[in-house]
Amino acid sequence: MASRFRRHGGRYRRRVLRPFGFRVLAACIRVKVDGREPEWASERRIEERALNASGAFQSLVYDGWLLGYRPGPTKRLRCVNPFYPSTLPLEKKVLHCISFYAAARLPAIFRLLPFSEPSTLDAWLERNGWAAFERTLVLRCSLAELAESPHSNEPVTIIDPPAWEPLVAELLDIAPDALPRFIERATGYPLPHAGALIRRDGEVVACGVLKLEDDHAGLFALKTAAAWRGRGLGRAVVAALLGEARRRGAATAYLQVTADNGPALALYRRFGFITAYEYWYRARDGEQH
Repeated sequence: MASRFRRHGGRYRRRVLRPFGFRVLAACIRVKVDGREPEWASERRIEERALNASGAFQSLVYDGWLLGYRPGPTKRLRCVNPFYPSTLPLEKKVLHCISFYAAARLPAIFRLLPFSEPSTLDAWLERNGWAAFERTLVLRCSLAELAESPHSNEPVTIIDPPAWEPLVAELLDIAPDALPRFIERATGYPLPHAGALIRRDGEVVACGVLKLEDDHAGLFALKTAAAWRGRGLGRAVVAALLGEARRRGAATAYLQVTADNGPALALYRRFGFITAYEYWYRARDGEQH
């Protein structure tokens, strides 16, 4: 599964602090050593940015876990994201999550990362019959050192949301009754963002959207119509979005792609994207969707 490398040496001990008689757990928190950032800190921030980029991440915070419950096809927004240090017994927490998602009429799904908390969670789920599926890579690249120029002869239109959403709705399979919600989220999104698209005979055949936070730019909703694949349109959209990100001051770009999507991976590698980390889902039989 994940390449669980350690960039800054050995593990740090778990410590229990008891100021003023109250127990405050610092379990699994990596502290700075010699001015270096905590382990997985930059990767965790990418995760936070990616969730912020959703524009409306409906979630509850439960003992360090984010329980997303926004219905729809995007699993990372309707699953357990176990990001932060945990204090309650693991079995109790999992049972709580099962009940929560049953009440929300959603499948109980966990999204596991190399820095999930607690570190024993993935193995515990596997032992208890939660099967792993849909391995996904999170890639990033430096915009100052692009391996391929962010320019293309293919004309790409940059459009600020929410004008972008209605134009790409058919390509992205957004149902007419769901479109108003997409437009509402884009209208209320508080951070800079921009959409890109390519038209052929008046029809949108390729698209993508850029979400910016701090000096990072996330690329999302990258899609080319099936009949137009293999003609360089996807490359043109990525090039346009990276160019726009750099123009707006971003230093790093990131995106997510399923590990078995060979053509997309080959495209992104050409721009210098490398794997930052990966994640995968776990669910019980019948709920892996």
